[in-house]
Amino acid sequence: MLRSGIKFQDGEPLNADAVKQNIDAWRKGILLGFVFKNIADVTTQGDDTVVVTMTDPWVAFPAYLWTSGRAAIAAPAQINDDATCDTNMIGTGPFKLTSFDPTTGDVKVVRNPDYWRKGFPYLDGINFKPQEDSSQRIRGLQGGQFDITHDAGGLDLSEIQSTMPSAQIWNEPNGRMEVAHLLPNVTRAPLDDLTARKAVALAVDRQRLNEISNKGTSRLADQLFDTDVMGHVDGLKYPAQNIPEAKKLVQQYKNAHGGKFEFAIQSTFDTTTQQVVRETARELEQVGITVKLPSPVDQATIINQAIGGDVDTFSWRNYPGQDPDTMYVWFYGGSVVNFNHINDPQLNADLDKGRQSSDTATRTSAYEDFNKRMTGQLYDFWSWYNQWFIATQSNVHGVVGPNMPDANGDVGSVKPVPILAGIHQTVGLWVSK
Repeated sequence: MLRSGIKFQDGEPLNADAVKQNIDAWRKGILLGFVFKNIADVTTQGDDTVVVTMTDPWVAFPAYLWTSGRAAIAAPAQINDDATCDTNMIGTGPFKLTSFDPTTGDVKVVRNPDYWRKGFPYLDGINFKPQEDSSQRIRGLQGGQFDITHDAGGLDLSEIQSTMPSAQIWNEPNGRMEVAHLLPNVTRAPLDDLTARKAVALAVDRQRLNEISNKGTSRLADQLFDTDVMGHVDGLKYPAQNIPEAKKLVQQYKNAHGGKFEFAIQSTFDTTTQQVVRETARELEQVGITVKLPSPVDQATIINQAIGGDVDTFSWRNYPGQDPDTMYVWFYGGSVVNFNHINDPQLNADLDKGRQSSDTATRTSAYEDFNKRMTGQLYDFWSWYNQWFIATQSNVHGVVGPNMPDANGDVGSVKPVPILAGIHQTVGLWVSK
């Protein structure tokens, strides 16, 4: 049932028909079609009620109405215009679009005077400027070009703290962090072979990479799920570095494959990421693995390469700690965004069981089994839990507030969702003079 009195930024009412149109559009989408494949039908009952019927039980469906910010309810006027749908965003949020530059990603928004939460937002507008290189983000904050930045990694955090003592820092708490990793396509040789993947895992000094990226401050990851996520397994261990054993496995693989063991690691333009990738390549070459380092590309290109199965490995971070059912789209066989191209019957069965059961113990057992299989088969090369932080100029406030709204739209008693993978509210941001 929908909250009453909410309007889209073009004045149209947020009603059941609009929500149904959005869900139907998701179901037809190239990327989201698989995500919402469990939906059998969507109907409405009056103006305020949407009924979603599933092909199978889907206990975590409410989490997908947000999907880490990847899904949102757009106005019918946006959806109905194919020519401008991807650039003319019309929602119900605290800020409405004034301009979007697809070439740079720059977005400018202004205060929505008809926003349904009384008294919000505080700011007159926000200018969003994507900057992939962490060093440039820091320079922009130091020089006053940016008022607020989203970043991750102890190296960047340390530099901001040492050069900008007046900066305000909001750290993502432990427990639900993303996991940084080297992501392999497990259908491409040599990493389609578990022996080869074991050799890679045993060759790499993860703490050394942690020192480069985070000054050694991050928690090394032995598994997919952080400590507060259903499916986390106490005591699960990722292989520790073992150079003699790595060399042995490399030779074993080469003997079975004509003396060849080589693959490429793709990276973005981020300078720290490139340093980590170069060190990874150096360590792998020490045990006899040939590593190619293609020219860096932007993240969108890497995603397209991964979807098409055209990349061996790449440095990645993902899987913020929500309901573990959100792993379905990343690892279920046949998913468009299954970048690893895994199709493991055991993983598929665990994901189906966790999705369909409403029993907490059953779900927990399924996701623990899933988690053990992911680490045991080395489908990803885990690095560390990735702590995001928000850094601002000293006059920026309200990054993690206000409380969630009550039934009337006023500030309620429920605390705001903490920073999760760099995501935070903008409704409560304000600037002092």
